[in-house]
Amino acid sequence: MCSSDLSMELTELARWTPVQIDFSGPTATVHWADLTAHRFVDPFLDQTVARWAAGPHARPTVKTGIEALAALDSEPSLDPAGVIFHLSRCGSTLVSRLLGTLPGVVVVAEPRPLNTLLGLDAARIDEADLVAAVRLVVRALGRRRHGDERRLVLKTSSWNIRRRKILAAAFPETPWTWVQREPADVLASLLANPPGWLGLQAAPRQAARRFGFDQDTVSAMTRPEFAARALGAMLEAAATDSAQRLAIDYADLPAAAWQRVAPHFGLELDPAAVARMGAESRLYAKDSEPRIFTGDAPRPLTDEMRDAASRFAEPGYRTLLSDR
Repeated sequence: MCSSDLSMELTELARWTPVQIDFSGPTATVHWADLTAHRFVDPFLDQTVARWAAGPHARPTVKTGIEALAALDSEPSLDPAGVIFHLSRCGSTLVSRLLGTLPGVVVVAEPRPLNTLLGLDAARIDEADLVAAVRLVVRALGRRRHGDERRLVLKTSSWNIRRRKILAAAFPETPWTWVQREPADVLASLLANPPGWLGLQAAPRQAARRFGFDQDTVSAMTRPEFAARALGAMLEAAATDSAQRLAIDYADLPAAAWQRVAPHFGLELDPAAVARMGAESRLYAKDSEPRIFTGDAPRPLTDEMRDAASRFAEPGYRTLLSDR
């Protein structure tokens, strides 16, 4: 999919979606895609973008300066009704999928532009400008593209909890939920199928910035230790910020999605909505195409994994477990 520097009236971009922010040049650029023919029904926004790019409605993306986000902010948009933060491999995608079945609720899951902003080095952008940019990007992702959108739910990437301060400053009235799972089970899943952030061990400076590690110790960590320490850093970030927080555990799902999370976010429910959520919970949450969920395949757990999870992640997990 190519990009175009096509000159367009800003009003033409009002219902387009920012799908990438590029800071590689002298000035930041925003890439906009015309996703108006697509609803955000996939488990992750990147999947919707890929489906659009491979389909008959694909058009070249349009690049603008980052100032276009502010210029378009007066267009009908939604602030998030709630934000989902999570430990990874813990059922958070199930929660977001279930909330997305509610009429008028739009779920934006792990959007790349937000990850780009939250991953910026502090030397690249000052905090006030970052807060403003995050607010503008989230509102642009929450544009009322079809006119029937009433509530927005934002699901973040797991490491974003370390940057919750920025999102809290951008949307100070927004409640949030923290989804977690037994750290040893999470660790086994991560090591069997590594996420992108696990590769940061090869970039100690970036790993130190993202997780608060001592840069000089990163290379010496075993892979289980690095992953468990990262989980511990996420848990610590969630545990030290209780304002407007609702903590839920994998063991509470799926019922917690309609019994606790939806009310916490102020989302309206009726018996039919709960029935739809119950039916959806029987499907595998991370597939775009419906298929029955038959349970997680057991992951092998070594003594080294158990020890790392116990030492570096279990204390924060237990603290939050007592708060749920």
